[in-house]
Amino acid sequence: MPLGDAVPPADVTTGELAVVRPRADEDLPALVEVLAQVHERDRYPIMRSNVRAGWLTEPDGPAWVAERDGVVVGQVALQHGADPVSATALGVDPAEALTLSRFFVAPAARGSGAARALLDTVEAYARGAGRSLALEAVGHSVAARALYAARGWTPLGSYEARWFGDDGPAFDAYRFVLPLQPAEPAVGP
Repeated sequence: MPLGDAVPPADVTTGELAVVRPRADEDLPALVEVLAQVHERDRYPIMRSNVRAGWLTEPDGPAWVAERDGVVVGQVALQHGADPVSATALGVDPAEALTLSRFFVAPAARGSGAARALLDTVEAYARGAGRSLALEAVGHSVAARALYAARGWTPLGSYEARWFGDDGPAFDAYRFVLPLQPAEPAVGP
């Protein structure tokens, strides 16, 4: 199935206190505000200069936002393709995987189910597209790494990341993969 045809089981996924829906351009100002809070608390994204709408929209795949009480509290996006290490671990060509990207939840909304609802949505999308998932997490994101592991993502280990070139900061990053197969059709009695 072409990626453009894959959709989550519903356009809106409900978490405990969160609703997930496709991101709209109108969400970007609120998302930049949330991202600034996340950067202040967690140093994500690594570079303060990336706290901007353009950084949020760089991934070339779909993106979703989480809302609580009508307020945008987080985002997740997909990038087509995966790095060679993750693709090898998944047993696929790099172009056949999707990479989870730009995933964050407002500090005040953590524990609300927003992160789980966003991950449920992106995992359902990937499963519907018949694609496996990869991600890279910054080393100091201990809670994020624990969340991925608890959801069944396989850690591939850490490496020294230089996402910003030789002149940018070097930091530890961790790779995770989630092999997904399309959902099995229900079998009748």
